[in-house]
Amino acid sequence: MILALVPVLAFGCVFVYLGNRWSFANARLLLLRSSLLFGGYLILMAEILSLLRWVTRWGLAIGWMLPVAGFAWWAWQSLRQGGKIQLPALQLPSKWVEWFLLVGILLMLAVTALVAWLAPPQTWDSLTYHMSRVAHWAQNRSVWHYATGIDRQASMSPGAETITLNFYVLSASDRLATFTQWSAMLGSLVAGSLAAKLLGAKSHGQWLAVYFIITLPIGIVESSSTITDYVVTYWVVCAVVEVLQYYRSNEPRAAFFLCLAVGLSILTKPIALPYLAPFGIWMGIILLKRHAVLVSLKWTGAAILIVGLINAGYLGRNIITYGGLSNPVDFANHSNQLRTPAGLASTLIKNVGLQAGLPDSLNVNKTLSKIVVKSHLLLGLEVDDPRTTGDGEFRIAAPVTQEDLTSNPYHFYLILASLILMLILRSRFGWLVLLYSTLSGLTLVLFSFIFKWHIFSVRYHLPFFALFGPAVGVVWEAIARFKIGYLLALLLLLASRPWLLSIDSRPLIPVEGLSSMGSILTEPRERLYFAGAPGLYDVYRSFTDDINSKSCSKIGLMLHGNDAEYLLWALLGAPRDGLLIEWIIRGPTGRYSLPDFHPCAVVCEGCEEASIRGLDLASETGTLRLYLER
Repeated sequence: MILALVPVLAFGCVFVYLGNRWSFANARLLLLRSSLLFGGYLILMAEILSLLRWVTRWGLAIGWMLPVAGFAWWAWQSLRQGGKIQLPALQLPSKWVEWFLLVGILLMLAVTALVAWLAPPQTWDSLTYHMSRVAHWAQNRSVWHYATGIDRQASMSPGAETITLNFYVLSASDRLATFTQWSAMLGSLVAGSLAAKLLGAKSHGQWLAVYFIITLPIGIVESSSTITDYVVTYWVVCAVVEVLQYYRSNEPRAAFFLCLAVGLSILTKPIALPYLAPFGIWMGIILLKRHAVLVSLKWTGAAILIVGLINAGYLGRNIITYGGLSNPVDFANHSNQLRTPAGLASTLIKNVGLQAGLPDSLNVNKTLSKIVVKSHLLLGLEVDDPRTTGDGEFRIAAPVTQEDLTSNPYHFYLILASLILMLILRSRFGWLVLLYSTLSGLTLVLFSFIFKWHIFSVRYHLPFFALFGPAVGVVWEAIARFKIGYLLALLLLLASRPWLLSIDSRPLIPVEGLSSMGSILTEPRERLYFAGAPGLYDVYRSFTDDINSKSCSKIGLMLHGNDAEYLLWALLGAPRDGLLIEWIIRGPTGRYSLPDFHPCAVVCEGCEEASIRGLDLASETGTLRLYLER
């Protein structure tokens, strides 16, 4: 675990260096910009090391020691010339109510960090491709494509997993894998509070913006998971902060860091595009108004160059493997195929419906469902039209603590109330707040235009809610005479308890009849991996025991495209030296198969052969088979 601290040390060195070169007066902005440089360096380093197959513990450690060494050299030179190394001053709250709010935030951070530490990767998408690709990269010492029957492992945006890869390799475990998302949540709090300040909020509004973001149910759930929605949310909010910073200060550095944020957002997840586009257009208008066309073109060219460089490796590999920027199958599964006014309205209504469900005790969900159905009759479309609908059937559902279905109804209705207040009391707000809120609202419209509706799209709405947090803070601060914002912060904190303490698959305090697992304080970590598929535990445990009994370290995989591959990696003790897990597959990635791969075991889903690669059938459960050498 000590080596895993080296990237953290490197980040700290970048932060202190920037503070001394510029100023610690705006420490929050420095933190965001340090993280953007950190992210850009991480991606560049991963691509370079991958060319040499040096994505190893020592390769990464040396890579991260370079900025540390550079900082040490600069500090030594400064001190030798009589200079001083400045450190940021810690600013503590001045009012008792702010101390109370700070304690609440620290408590939530501590609880979510505890869950992130105790709970292993267990989300189905993580087990199929997020963590599986990390394990393959670590094994191959490279982020380049490899043979796989789960094409999402190769084709999907790799930004968040590349961050996780560093800590997975350096710590030689997946203990820190969940902290990629947890750190993104922490960064989003900093970015959200700064965005509120740039919109004109004082202390009161900035605290509320932080509470709005940190109490988001889907945010709490994702902060201890290994999917990627909080990471893309963080980079998107960083980008928006830089747009606001440029608007306020005309600072050229803001344009550069905006380009970095956009590049990292796109590298993390394609859903970044609709959340970035409205603010990108606004930035373009600002440039045209303040500068000559030539200057605007210069920054446009710089943006294309920076974003292109950050994404070049990933997109280049996709072009080589799939003949395009994306796997056509992935594109078809997620792309809205009815981009008409009616198709847009249908998808937007259903996306809003995902967040609108209230507890069943309020007896409103059936009424809301009828409204959605009747609106589709007026549109002349089916609610579940396959052109606008992906996985799942639409329904207005009560809030749940299941990760893929967690919604944010209280925050959704608070946004609606804020927008109504903004219109009624618009004289209290400058045009900047109104414009920001409009652009934030347009992001969900654009999202609905580009992407199909899925039952799990609640996850994809996290950037939308995080962007609205600063606006909510500004609005409720305007009613400062009543300090309603402080009360709202407390109510949001209380309302977050089910997700904070009792996530369905990884509860600290299980809820009888609702939780699928016992408390993570007492459940074995090995069992927690299987929270989403408890029936697989005995099968996979039996298979891996048989494999280990033969001292077999070369395992072939012949699974389906949505199987939980990472469970095998975890039970076989990855990452560890000598273990080699490879797919036996044809298809787009088949070209990367190892020509001299001779497995001593093959795990197959749906096979009917008596033997595979000279290996005999050793065990069979349902459609899963294990083939072993004699």
